[in-house]
Amino acid sequence: MPIESEPFVHDYAKGRVEEKEFWRSIALLTGLTDPFINSLKLRFQSVLDCTRDVYAGDRRIHCYQDMKSYVEEKRIQEKILLLEFRYRATGKLRLREWKETLLEEMKTLGDSWRRAADRILEGAGESPENVILYGGYLEPIKHLIGPENRVEIVLLEEHWKSPLDTLRTILWRHGFDISDKTIEQYLRLQRTYLDLVINSRDIDEAHEAWTQMARRPTRISISRQRSAGEDVQEELRW
Repeated sequence: MPIESEPFVHDYAKGRVEEKEFWRSIALLTGLTDPFINSLKLRFQSVLDCTRDVYAGDRRIHCYQDMKSYVEEKRIQEKILLLEFRYRATGKLRLREWKETLLEEMKTLGDSWRRAADRILEGAGESPENVILYGGYLEPIKHLIGPENRVEIVLLEEHWKSPLDTLRTILWRHGFDISDKTIEQYLRLQRTYLDLVINSRDIDEAHEAWTQMARRPTRISISRQRSAGEDVQEELRW
């Protein structure tokens, strides 16, 4: 969350404001419209609820992201929404534009996380033990590892992910050294996912339905190149 939202997070953790009022304050602060606020809620509501559950007088809560990150991420998310709309409306997958946009997103998020990591490392020196609640990718966590810092990663066993989020995770791991066919497969699955969500009256039920579908053994082959030029095939099950 942005640094400027820290007072709102504290009020929510202390039970002074409820969920609806909290997100209204975030919308006013960031200028984000309802679709983006709803996306943030899906990503961060469980983290916010956790801060309320564990909050105590001897614990402090800090936010480390800057507003610049929110502005940049909003701009890229608008591009992604437009690409998704065009794909659903025309049936034409603009793969080159998708790759350019996802590459821009990866660079932007990487830069954003590095700035946040610098603030975290600066603030963490005040306390011997810190807990960081972060719902993103594993690769940027390396910025927090140092001679005096130990990072423990806790993975959630039951957590739904859209095909686009799964593709993002793969790109963080492999970069764009994967085949266009693999990227296309995930983007086509994203269209199926969106149809499921849009046509549902209850978004939670739609996510549960997608989770059940995702638990079925589905295989997608990831083709990438080693530095020596040898073709490597990986099979992803999800």
